[in-house]
Amino acid sequence: MAKKDVQSSREPTRRQVARSRKEREQLRLLYMGLGGVGILVLLVLAYGLIQNFVIEPNSPVVVVNGEEIITRDYQDRVQYERFLLDTQIQQIQQQLAGLPPQEEEEDQFTQLMRNQYQQMAQQVLQQRAVLDRQTVDTMIEDKLVAAEAEARSLTVSDDEVTEAINRIVARQEGGLTAASASETGTAVAEASATAASWTPTPTFTPSPTLTVTITEEITPTATPVDTPTPAPTPTLNVIPEDDLATQRQEWFNTLADTVGIDETTYRSYIASALLKDKLREALGEEVPEMAEQSHARHILVETEEEANEVIERLEAGEDFADLAEELSLDTTSGVQGGDLGFVPAGSFVAAVDEAVFTLPIGEISEPIETQFGWHIVEVLEREERELSPADYRQRQSQAYNDWLSSARMETNIEDLWTSDKAPADTFFGQNL
Repeated sequence: MAKKDVQSSREPTRRQVARSRKEREQLRLLYMGLGGVGILVLLVLAYGLIQNFVIEPNSPVVVVNGEEIITRDYQDRVQYERFLLDTQIQQIQQQLAGLPPQEEEEDQFTQLMRNQYQQMAQQVLQQRAVLDRQTVDTMIEDKLVAAEAEARSLTVSDDEVTEAINRIVARQEGGLTAASASETGTAVAEASATAASWTPTPTFTPSPTLTVTITEEITPTATPVDTPTPAPTPTLNVIPEDDLATQRQEWFNTLADTVGIDETTYRSYIASALLKDKLREALGEEVPEMAEQSHARHILVETEEEANEVIERLEAGEDFADLAEELSLDTTSGVQGGDLGFVPAGSFVAAVDEAVFTLPIGEISEPIETQFGWHIVEVLEREERELSPADYRQRQSQAYNDWLSSARMETNIEDLWTSDKAPADTFFGQNL
């Protein structure tokens, strides 16, 4: 009887077996649920990582003729441009710190220098404030320049990029590369040759008049002034190639550590800048040296009523030049009878410029309002003429801007930029 009782106590009852089975099932479901939650958490984390490190960096900021500029490249360029501006600000601050402590009554030179440095710093800060958006436009411009340069067979070699970088690091050390020194030396030599070829007109110092017994006057002897000795050519600080290579690598390391861009990326920035210069030069060479020019004169007064009174006096027979000298607020041309000389299109504000190039010769304009006042214009003659050197240089410079404006209008540009595309902003390593 005791043996049977012991066996009965060791064998679980059906209820115990069922309960145990139920508990194991519940634990299994619990573990499955926890596993599912864990997998879900991992998936969410993985998605966040993929979103932050794969999807978002590769999402387009802008698409230029079907070619994407992705967020990663845009952020690298922003960081680089910020670094350049921040370095400028730091240099300006160092210059300010080098000035004597500010006093209520400081000397005029120190005050002038302080004001100039402060204005420079303010200008750089203003550039920095719009940099995130401006960088998008810069990268669009680089794409447009690359396409136009390819069409014109304009290229930039690796050697040209290296020389440009060498010049940057040489300037940082206060020196020059051999190539830039050669260019500087050539310019100095040409200036020295011009100075050496100049022959000064001798001056004559008369000798005292001597009276002898025959009262004969001695002819004065001409004494030429010594020819001035040309100033010695300044010694140029040419940095050796080995030093340049070392400084160049240090510069690459600085960009990698501070900005996060590698040498290849940096060289692409320099190549884009050089290509832009080549295109600018090519477009400038296409500018014609001849252009239609108008010879005009004007009278500038403050109000429309005064302008109408001037026209009435002109219609009554008074001389245009006399009225310009008497009444014009433009005193520079006023003393010349209002004469503006021959000028090409684009020389004046839009309203006056239009009148100068559309008004029939000899006809007096109606009063023309601009931000300067009210103008009365007369065109004296109009003809094709050679541009002045200043006007020609201005048109060469404008040629690139005109091309860029036209290229943007003709290109399919899908702008997807938003401010959150920009990287977190830092200034000298500290969050702004």
